Parts: sequence; C-alpha cells; structure tokens
Amino acid sequence: MKTTELTGQALDFEMYRHACKVSGKQPSQEQFEQGYANGQFHFHQDKALMLDLVETYKINTQYLAQEWLASTDRSSAWGETPLIAVCRLVLVLNP
Repeated sequence: MKTTELTGQALDFEMYRHACKVSGKQPSQEQFEQGYANGQFHFHQDKALMLDLVETYKINTQYLAQEWLASTDRSSAWGETPLIAVCRLVLVLNP
C-alpha cells in the first residue's frame, strides 16, 4: 500500500516506526500492538501532535475539494482529516 493511502492502524504503525527512527529506538511490532490496544500510538487521532508536526516540518494545510491537503515546498499528501494528511506527508518526506 502506498504511503499516501495508509489509514487507521496501518498509518499509526508507520508513524510509530518513524517516531522510533527519530528518537533512535528500535521499533517493535509487539510493543506497538500492546500499546495500541492500551490507547497509545493513535497518531492519526492525536490532535495535540498535529501542531508539533506542522511546526517541525513547516507544513501548510488547506481544505480543497472536500479533502485536506498537507503540503511543503517538497511534497504533498491528501487526507480525510488535516491530521491524516499531515501524518501521510511526514512519512512521504521521511522514507
């Protein structure tokens, strides 16, 4: 599945892997699944995270054609919500 098509838990797992990479930790499928079941790692729903991502990656968001666009001067991604679009873009920018 393309990064720009990820949703739900699959999107959250890729964001978890990215967060581990940024923080110098080794990602663990088991740790993710346990945490996810306990309400952790729901990145695509964590509205407090959005501002940090927008500031860190200098992301612009706008609502066009009934969908959200997150963009930088390097790339862009669409999503059903601004946070989903931003998460997808962060993954596109950091393969």
